[in-house]
Amino acid sequence: MPARKLVLGIDIGTSGVKVVAVDDRGAVAARGAAVLPKPVVSGSGREQNAELWWRAAADAIRSAVAKLDDGDVIDALAVDATSGTIVPVDTELAPVGPGFMYNDGRAGAQAARLNTLGGETLARLGYRFNASFALAKILWMLENEPRRADRAACFVHQSDFLTARLAGGGPVTSDESNALKTGFDILERRWPDYLADAGIDRARLPRVVPIGETIGHVSAAVGQSLGLPKGCRIVAGMSDGTAGCAASGARAIGDMNTTLGTTIVWKVLSSSLVRDPEGRLYCHRHPGGGFLPGGAGNAGGAGIAAFCARNAADPGKILAALESGVTSGLPSGTFTYPLPGAGERFPFVDGSFVPFSTADESAPVAVYASCLEGLACIERWGYDVSAELGAECDGTVWTTGKGAEVDVWMQIRADVLNRPVCRSACPESAFGSALVAAMNVWFDGSWTATTRAMVREVFRCEPQPGARAAWDDHYARFRSLCEERRNAR
Repeated sequence: MPARKLVLGIDIGTSGVKVVAVDDRGAVAARGAAVLPKPVVSGSGREQNAELWWRAAADAIRSAVAKLDDGDVIDALAVDATSGTIVPVDTELAPVGPGFMYNDGRAGAQAARLNTLGGETLARLGYRFNASFALAKILWMLENEPRRADRAACFVHQSDFLTARLAGGGPVTSDESNALKTGFDILERRWPDYLADAGIDRARLPRVVPIGETIGHVSAAVGQSLGLPKGCRIVAGMSDGTAGCAASGARAIGDMNTTLGTTIVWKVLSSSLVRDPEGRLYCHRHPGGGFLPGGAGNAGGAGIAAFCARNAADPGKILAALESGVTSGLPSGTFTYPLPGAGERFPFVDGSFVPFSTADESAPVAVYASCLEGLACIERWGYDVSAELGAECDGTVWTTGKGAEVDVWMQIRADVLNRPVCRSACPESAFGSALVAAMNVWFDGSWTATTRAMVREVFRCEPQPGARAAWDDHYARFRSLCEERRNAR
């Protein structure tokens, strides 16, 4: 077999690391994976030893490389990681303490202070800080763990830590996607002045480059250890959510990407930055240019499981069995808002909003179908909010996450959204990172050429003719019922 030229996409998640080796047609040549232990939980704190990230990434890379044929060449790699995860390191890239995970909730007071200090800049960028943002966590560390913070030469994002280790050291470089939650100004493309007012030294933050730019090369020693060739290029990646969108198939302005996992996440390819005065969504830059306004809700797979598989040891097995009984067609006439508990953050913000269902709880298939319809209505609501704020939501909806595998749900969503709903052959974050690496080395920086060559549509649902009026009415009634319940409190 002739030698293949390949790129690696490396995805660092909460529970593990996934690696894919991909050729220039988008075919996956090999996969590798390694497990990470659960983060250490203490109150609202969520921490993980950053050395574990490196060990898991190294194991996953070795696993993928070992499956390749002799002569195969890895030209480049890119890394994506959880957004908002941060770790302080010394001059030798050794962590000076555990990493603060993306869902660490200790820095709420610091986030509020940053919103005041950065008011003018944040209004221009169209978002507000919360405790999940890396900059708030850095400020918390400076104020609450000064001895540890003083030892830090640099505060680096999860992906930065990996790419710097791969390069064998040197100045740490980040990307505009991961740096967003550390306050990086994605319009002026610089660290903003208000950081000094917060007591944060910009010299202790990474250099930032656009997604897809060359950061450096894998060092000879690291390459020998991992099986990577001399000269393997390291390309600036992105956050895991942005990488998932990149892999989804969404490529044109107006295309949308819905991730249906534990929760639901929306992203839209927009020609301009979208600002939300309520802070429900914020914008990343897209690797192909333009912007990615997006939001995340609390409804999703966990909420469906709470209604349909409460306390089950294997909720996925129960939901898979229920799926066979659901048919797509006209609305059921029942309404369900599938939250795992109280509180919603998008398409509206209401910390006390509670899940509800009008379906007959003695009929499990009916409840499950109502959950699927309800989440499709929530999905449409999120895109309606995005459109009202100025995003061009007029294209195809591409789907990632576990929910993309539920064909009947794909059809329900197409009917509710009145849009084509599609999934690609490899809608996962590691593949999105591979695409960015490929864009750099094979396609002269063209995202359009990269996705045309490497992303393949494998499933598509069109809205069913004659059903639009019924689904439009169902959606309007769903929103009205939600408003009634909110106003009744």
